[in-house]
Amino acid sequence: MTAALIAAVHGTRSAAGAATSAALVSLVQSLRPGLEVDVGYLDVQQPRLSSVLAARTGPAIVVPVLLSGGYHVVDDIPATAASASRAVRVARHLGPDPVITRVLVERLSPYVADTIALVGSPSTRPSAGRDLADAAALLADAVDRPVHPLTVDASLASALAILPGRVAVASYLLGEGFFHDTLRASAAQAGAVAVTDPLGAHPAIAALIAQRYDEARSLN
Repeated sequence: MTAALIAAVHGTRSAAGAATSAALVSLVQSLRPGLEVDVGYLDVQQPRLSSVLAARTGPAIVVPVLLSGGYHVVDDIPATAASASRAVRVARHLGPDPVITRVLVERLSPYVADTIALVGSPSTRPSAGRDLADAAALLADAVDRPVHPLTVDASLASALAILPGRVAVASYLLGEGFFHDTLRASAAQAGAVAVTDPLGAHPAIAALIAQRYDEARSLN
């Protein structure tokens, strides 16, 4: 039996963010029309990942639709998968990856800037910070200018304000919601010349989710 692809999505109270997540999962399904694709949320929205896995009768591969190795990647999803009563495998999360870098470059291409700030979600897990720094390094190589990894927190506006020259903010977030709203407000306060849209329901991101599924499925 072919394992189903279960997209583990964070969840949000933002209607726009929820619509973006749904559109992204729909794109994944369109790429793999013969594959069972489902979604399980990690917070806020229903159905939760634990409920989706508990209701399954066959094998599944959980793909964390998350950019960095924070709490959900390091602790939550593996524990939820391990507690399932049937064969469940967890794929690698999405970032950092050259595919994401190419989408970021596309998002930044309309803007002229001297410095880029790559702004992601905050996390207490060191692995998330390393992932964000690695993503910034990939982007710096691609755009041939400095890229500073920052997270959405109370000091974001101040951190952006001290960066040199014209600053463009690249949103290292998958969808709209509280973090992206805060990012936009902080960038405006700091005088940034641009803020990109979230990575969102981009065909390349959907293809990366399918790729992560294939990578996990190929493991013995």
